Amino acid sequence: MHPRSRNRLRFTFGPGLDTTRPLFLLLSFILAACSASAGPSVVSTAGAPGPVATSVIESVPEITDTPAPIGQSTAAVVIEPPMPVPTSTPVPASVGVPQEELAIYLPGPGSQVISPIQVQGYGGPSLNNRVELRLIGEDGRIISRGYTFLYSYPGRPGLYYGQVPFETTSLAELAWLQVRSYGDRYGLLKHLTTMPVTLLTSGSPRVERNLHGPEKITIFRPVDETNLKGPTVRIEGAAWLDEDRPLGIEILDLSGEVLATGEATVQAPAVGALGTFELELEVTLPRSQWIRIGVFEHGGNAVDVIHYSSVQVWFIP
Repeated sequence: MHPRSRNRLRFTFGPGLDTTRPLFLLLSFILAACSASAGPSVVSTAGAPGPVATSVIESVPEITDTPAPIGQSTAAVVIEPPMPVPTSTPVPASVGVPQEELAIYLPGPGSQVISPIQVQGYGGPSLNNRVELRLIGEDGRIISRGYTFLYSYPGRPGLYYGQVPFETTSLAELAWLQVRSYGDRYGLLKHLTTMPVTLLTSGSPRVERNLHGPEKITIFRPVDETNLKGPTVRIEGAAWLDEDRPLGIEILDLSGEVLATGEATVQAPAVGALGTFELELEVTLPRSQWIRIGVFEHGGNAVDVIHYSSVQVWFIP
């Protein structure tokens, strides 16, 4: 035996198995241990001698119903607004009207008021920078009448505020609150607007607010503060009315004398919708002068006029 063979180690693993390469085996054991700690390995259980432990995972049921696409027939979810949304007055696209020249903000439609009535609004201009407030009862009597000022520069529109006191013997009475403006040259009626209210002798008031909507009666022709060649006066405009009645038209001289009157039918698709009107009147005057052309909406038995619009022109015979 070679002398160096005495220092070699001999590893016996079983009958017939003998090796002289301990370093190789040691490395094999180390690699096997690293492979076992690195993570799970895939093991085939086919033909395994014993039972194999397996982990159980609960399956998620598969969704087979696919929601139908949204189309025109799909029911919509409607969310009701907390308060009624005010709707604007329908106005045809071919006709444009300005805002109401004399508007009443408070009290608005459907208001029930106690004395004194707190009035707010916007309008003008008006003679001496003030407007007139009138309260008319259901029998046509004037319950209250007074003036309040416009908060604006002279000759300009502005806000107005006022109090209208009243007395009534009824527990509740229907009335009409009117605001009037006057021309700054001769003091003739220039514009008038009306708001129906319910007068209460006692109880809790309910005051609604009104929106500043479109002008009820607009005069397109003739244009305000322009020259007009007579003797024929052609009036054209647009209006929306509360009732199916013709408009009244009048022409006045500078002293308020009536020079001509007539009626015009509003051509509108329905009551309350905007429509157009036109009329021709003959005026005979000895000389050139200022005249006022007024167009008004008739009221009922208690109130003759509920809305009035006018223009002032220099008439040349």
